[in-house]
Amino acid sequence: MPEMEKKDQEKLSFDVIVVGAGLAGGTAALMAARAGLNVALIERGQTPGGKNYFGGTVYTHAMEEIFPDFWTRMPPLERPATEAGYWFLSETGLTRIMVGGGELSRTPADAYIGLMAKFANWWITQAQAEGVFLIPKTLVVDFIRDSAGRIIGVKTDRPEGDVYAPVTIICEGVNNLLTQKAGLIDHDVKPERVALVVKQLISLPTETINARFGLPDAEHGLAVSVMGDISLGLTGLGFIYTGKDNVSIGVGVDLDVLDNHHVRPYDLMQHFLKHPQIAPLIAGGQMLEYGGHLIPEGGWSQMPKLYADGVLVAGDAAAMVNALHWEGTNMAIIAGKMAGEAAVEAHKRKDFSAGSLKVYEDKLKDTFILKDLKQYRNFSKFLINHEDFMSVYPTFLNEALGKFFSGFGKPKREVYKNILGSLTKRKPLLKAAGDILAFGRSILGR
Repeated sequence: MPEMEKKDQEKLSFDVIVVGAGLAGGTAALMAARAGLNVALIERGQTPGGKNYFGGTVYTHAMEEIFPDFWTRMPPLERPATEAGYWFLSETGLTRIMVGGGELSRTPADAYIGLMAKFANWWITQAQAEGVFLIPKTLVVDFIRDSAGRIIGVKTDRPEGDVYAPVTIICEGVNNLLTQKAGLIDHDVKPERVALVVKQLISLPTETINARFGLPDAEHGLAVSVMGDISLGLTGLGFIYTGKDNVSIGVGVDLDVLDNHHVRPYDLMQHFLKHPQIAPLIAGGQMLEYGGHLIPEGGWSQMPKLYADGVLVAGDAAAMVNALHWEGTNMAIIAGKMAGEAAVEAHKRKDFSAGSLKVYEDKLKDTFILKDLKQYRNFSKFLINHEDFMSVYPTFLNEALGKFFSGFGKPKREVYKNILGSLTKRKPLLKAAGDILAFGRSILGR
């Protein structure tokens, strides 16, 4: 436990307070403690990661940037992601666009499949070993301000629970209540800018997973996004990740879409699990976990101001997610690192003003985080304006390839005419071309 400054019986002070013991918060706390600062990491859950239903990928580049000796620490990861790509579902069919080997055959791999309940807890244990003081089962309800309105600490739900520090780093996740109270953003998360993801963790024998997903052994893993029929025609995205002896499978749809179409998340999940191409992959499995999680998808357009007097924000609370590339955990780690470093530099200057903490944003501008979020700033708007993009085209792709690979003994001009017809019966050709052009512009940042 670090030395804690008590000016009187009521006042508990640290050099840095971090709110939220996820990857962003844990990394920010670790970097500050590594530099010799006294750091309080406040987590509302019973244990770090205990309320997180994430089952997806974590990234080698980010992990090694924090721990160069990462692999000697025996992190609780599932499998390397040696196969990745997209599955497109029609009502009964499945088209796979997958990549394996080549760039994905590196050792160590660029990405690993993990369960956040395990991995986040381990990550915070590493932070505690470097001096971070964890305060679990504690909710931060507001900030403490000085006479000039600058944030100088937090109020918690515990009796006599005020904690003081000259800089607070908010890593509260997608629910941005504290970010609002800090004055960094002036509105709640908009339903069209946040997805509700429901997920099941299904237990299966390792050998069964390998056989069903075409994996040679437990040192190979599959990470796939699924589009099409799974979302009942709504704009949504599914996913499948293979663990050592488990499969994470789920689907996410924007909150406003669920509300507008009066669809229950449970119904989406059941529809996905019962799809004729998906059900055999998980047949006989035992459900270990079922839950939901909110993911920010607004990106650049919903990003709050990243700093103010005495406060910084990082991770999901700052809308740092790139859904198209599955990037979120690495953004959380790198942003947390830079927030922790900014707090250290502010202590060296003894200046915790917004002008001093602006160095955090300056650091982020040199990383992929802000560059990519700015580039993809129009992608979520594209999906809102092209609601059927993820339903029409996956179905067309299945039909088109089905006709192509079953066109034996037929004049191929007729086959191609039928393929084109399967598209135009759903979309006029000019409209389809416009959709593709709009999609390209949204991911190129035009």
